[in-house]
Amino acid sequence: MAVPTPTIPTFTDGQIVHAADLNGLGSNLTNLYNYLNAGFTSQRPCVIAKQTTGQSIPNATNTLVNFQSAAVNTDNMWNASQPNQLTIQHAGIYLLYSQTRYGAVANSLSEAVTTSLLVNGTAVPGNAVSTQAQIPPSIGAGTALMCISLVNLAAGSTVYLNAWQSTTGGAITLDTAYGGTYLAAVFLTPST
Repeated sequence: MAVPTPTIPTFTDGQIVHAADLNGLGSNLTNLYNYLNAGFTSQRPCVIAKQTTGQSIPNATNTLVNFQSAAVNTDNMWNASQPNQLTIQHAGIYLLYSQTRYGAVANSLSEAVTTSLLVNGTAVPGNAVSTQAQIPPSIGAGTALMCISLVNLAAGSTVYLNAWQSTTGGAITLDTAYGGTYLAAVFLTPST
């Protein structure tokens, strides 16, 4: 159901204001709030949580990525006390996107790196809304995997970034260079 375009009635001096007029004014203010969504804020909800310290990803183990800072956090979706999750504060349709920057590996013949955006749970593949996988090059600066998804999220929804790799038995540390590893959510429009 689409939210109607808000209208504000006008009153003139001496006019008797009836309850229906005042109730209509209250309804229109509520519609205006919902139309703009995210409350009466100066910015739409947006967050970009970043790693400033590379995280070790063990071999063949799903691992939630921790973040140490927020480059943008207009709606307090990322909190350092829960470093591996975003919590949606205002319901709506969000663009979720991430980059997982793996460090260089020695041999790519039998190795794979993956990353997944997870919503409302940490099970892979059950809560995944986007996944990328690649056999990494054996030389150079490593592999960067990006995920993107449009998701209708309720207030209180949680978003995670999962990393997984299969190497010759060792761990790979995520890299903070070349854009590093980050997780982002941008509010686009109210839910319909």
